[in-house]
Order: sequence, then C-alpha cells, then structure tokens
Amino acid sequence: MEAMASKIEILRLDIPALAKEIVERQVQLQPEFLTYGHKGMVHSLNDAKYNLEYLFSAVELDSKLLFEQYNAWVNRLFFNLKLPKDTLVKFYDCTKEVFKERMDKGNIDEALFNKLLDYMAFGIQVLKREETKPISYIEKDNPLITYLIEYSAFILSGDRNSANKLIMDIANSPISLKDIYKYILQPFQRELGVLWHENKISVAQEHYATAVSQFAMSLLYDKIFSTPKNGKIFLGTCVEGDLHELGIRMVCDYMESCGYDTHYLGANMPVRGIIQAIKEKKPDIIAISCTMTFHVPKVQNLIKTMKDMGIVTPIIVGGFPFNVDENLWKTVGADACSSDFEGAYAISEELTRGADYAKIK
Repeated sequence: MEAMASKIEILRLDIPALAKEIVERQVQLQPEFLTYGHKGMVHSLNDAKYNLEYLFSAVELDSKLLFEQYNAWVNRLFFNLKLPKDTLVKFYDCTKEVFKERMDKGNIDEALFNKLLDYMAFGIQVLKREETKPISYIEKDNPLITYLIEYSAFILSGDRNSANKLIMDIANSPISLKDIYKYILQPFQRELGVLWHENKISVAQEHYATAVSQFAMSLLYDKIFSTPKNGKIFLGTCVEGDLHELGIRMVCDYMESCGYDTHYLGANMPVRGIIQAIKEKKPDIIAISCTMTFHVPKVQNLIKTMKDMGIVTPIIVGGFPFNVDENLWKTVGADACSSDFEGAYAISEELTRGADYAKIK
C-alpha cells in the first residue's frame, strides 16, 4: 500500500493539469457546458479537481465504500443543480483516456492505471443505480423536534437573536446539555448540509448558519465548564486542511461536561502544531476529526508521525468518511472510531482503562 500511496502522491501533484485536460475533452463531448460561460468553466475545473481527489484517496485507502458514497453524493448534487444526467459518466470516460495516454508515455504504471480503471468502472455502476431520494435529519422520533424546527426556522430566516434566546431558554429548563447537542444542534448541522446539497441554500447561508450555531454553543459554556473534573485530559483537533470544526468542537464540549479537561485545537491544524500541543498537554486521549475523504490520507500520515515519535496515547478518529467505512480507522492506524460525541466519551472511558476497542465493539 505504501508503494501505491507514493505513486498516487505523484499524481496528486499533477491534479491541476489533469483536471484542465479532462474538462477540455468533456466540453468537446458535451458542448452545452459552453453555455455556462467562464464561471461555468471555473466550476467545472474545480469539480474535476474534487473528483480526482476523491478517486485518488479512495484508491489509496483501498475503500470502494468511500468512492460509492462520493458518487452517490455527486449524483444527487448534479440532479439538484439540473446538470446533464451523464455528466460524471462522461467525466470518467475522458479521465480514462487521459490516464491511458499518461500510461503509454510511462507517467502512470500499469498496476495503478488498472486500479484507477476498476474504481471508475465501479463509480459508473453506482451512478447508474443510484436514486436521488431526498434526505432529512429532522426526524419524527426526535424528542425535541419542535425545538429543532423552531431553531432551524429562526436561523434560516436570519433571526440569530431569537435562535440564541431559544437555546438559552432550553438550557435553563430541565433539558440536559447532552440532549440540546444531540437533538437540536447536531441534527441541525447535518440538515444544513442537506439543504446546501439540494441547492436550497447558498454557501454564504450555510456559513452564516454555522456561525450562529457556534455562538449558541458558546452561550452554554458556563454550564459546560463548571462540571467537576475527573483528572483526565482530552485533546481534539481537525486534520490539516479540514475546515469543518463544529463536529470536533461538539465532542470536546461534551467531554468537558463529562469531567474531562479538554484542549480544543480547532480547524486546519498543522502536524507540527498538533505534536507540540500533545507534548505540552500530555492528553490521556487524542481525537482527530476529518470530514472530507481526500483529507483521510493526512489523518493516516499524522498518526504515523505520532507513532514514529513514540506517542502511545490512544487515538480516536471520527468524521463522515469513518461513518461510511467502518473499518477505515484500522487503515489509518487509529485505536478507535466514534460517530458522535456520546460514543467518543464511552470509548474514551474504556481506552483510558486500557481496554481493546476491537473487543469493545
């Protein structure tokens, strides 16, 4: 796998040139894309780069589950954007041609070429069978669904003051902090992603809504940080390049409310900064968050670096890719994986007692 990874890393360096060549060929096959003008071409180039990043990462991690999820996700996105149904299939057709020419010139070895072909063929199968069914995280069995709907309505209408007041009113009721996170803040953030995916809100609206939720969470800190401490230290961070920090922040908040002394490093943390924090804080548990598949190899490299430096602290990983492929935590060399903050706490309690996560599962 290391040899494959090094070959893919060489290809990654060439992504801008690959994307340009593939898009130029795709426009020849689908000249209707020219009607979108310069802005459309910029979007096409960015989409092509993402497609290649996901393809390379899935192959590097040997996870067709991740590639299946990505193709299903893009298929629904393109459907909602009303793009031609066969857009991604044509992209793979053009990509095969470009890769074949690179192989013929000796720039891609045959084993990697065949692996890439196999994954693209699999991706096309997914595209042909995938249905564009709507998804929602506002579920009827949510015990706080009324509050969730009200909170969502306030934020999406731009009324952040009412949204924050609602959270404070709930916090001053018998409802626990855990339930506020589990049944209101967490499903709202997931629903936000669905709304963007369905082209119902803009990127600016998504960023605004996330910022409001971050502020709402800060209003709860008096309660969160007032809990008695258990003497254990928890360090949470995003991997370098990953800007989606709300999930790991929720985990750190919950761990703090459960008695851990937490150190939240936030988004886009460089390896050197993470290592330095570990040496200074000496945590009992380290949690690494990654929300994008193409950042998973960075998680793997970070964990390898930590272990090479003699760091033996138990490591929990989490984020969307690890929810898709339940064995991915083993691939990246972690000690455990959690899909939410409750799971992170339960696993941390076991790991700090020296339990084996594989046996816990």
